[in-house]
Amino acid sequence: MKIYGNSESIENAIRQILFEKSEEGIARITLNRPEKHNAMTVPMRTRLMALLQQCDLDETVKIIVIAGNGKSFCSGNEINEDWGQRVPGQKRMSLTMANRYASDLNYGRQGFSQALTRSKKITILALHGYCAAAAYFMIATRCDLVVVNPSSKIGALEARFLGPAGAVSAVHINRILGTKAARRYGYTGAAMSGDDALRIGLAHSCVPDEEMATEVTAIAERLAKQPEPILAYYKSRICASESLFQTNVREISGLLFSHFLQAGDDEAHFWTQVKKSGVSGALDADKARLAAATQKLSDA
Repeated sequence: MKIYGNSESIENAIRQILFEKSEEGIARITLNRPEKHNAMTVPMRTRLMALLQQCDLDETVKIIVIAGNGKSFCSGNEINEDWGQRVPGQKRMSLTMANRYASDLNYGRQGFSQALTRSKKITILALHGYCAAAAYFMIATRCDLVVVNPSSKIGALEARFLGPAGAVSAVHINRILGTKAARRYGYTGAAMSGDDALRIGLAHSCVPDEEMATEVTAIAERLAKQPEPILAYYKSRICASESLFQTNVREISGLLFSHFLQAGDDEAHFWTQVKKSGVSGALDADKARLAAATQKLSDA
């Protein structure tokens, strides 16, 4: 499989996604790009996918723990780079490119989220700080168990300026949070706290940051004591029930099509602003434009 990215990002990926495995059968995958809130580059996502697939084939692995170093678990995908799905100089995806990307997710199993979704192992997420965008709807909603802290900020924050991207997360969380909560967070792009996540069912437990490692380890070790065939059977039954909620890969491919092919003025304005003033400046400008538009409607 072709690995996208430049020579530097490809070389760094092995240090930015750490891996270790214990004798008890607990594999730990740790995002290690704390200076960027663990924003994932294209090579990082490729390595994450490869490690998940490696664990899936390893009969000695029972549990996979995913965590992040630094102040946050993950702020989503790195947006200040070419996502690697376009040819050089191409500003928008063509229909052919969008079809290939959706097909990879659907049938080729090329995406890290699909490696996580299809994994036969029990997955546990240690979530602290920010968990936004792709980290939210491709990791947090796909892990079997999620442990958070009270100050966590979780959600499809990009829904405020990317439109259909928020709908992708709403599809996933319908089966977990219920349709009302899915609509609230999908429509508004609001961030939920750790307490919110626990209350509405996304999180398994909510503990202070200093107790996170202990809590996650205790859960992993307790589960790892069970026979692997029993854990695999439980996981297969849960995955089979997903199709009843129409939240499998085929259902979201159309939404990915819509997201990558859209060329709305709002999105174009956002990415142009990112190049001028960075993500923070673009978000501030987006809020200002929204406030101005809302005031205009109020005055009409």
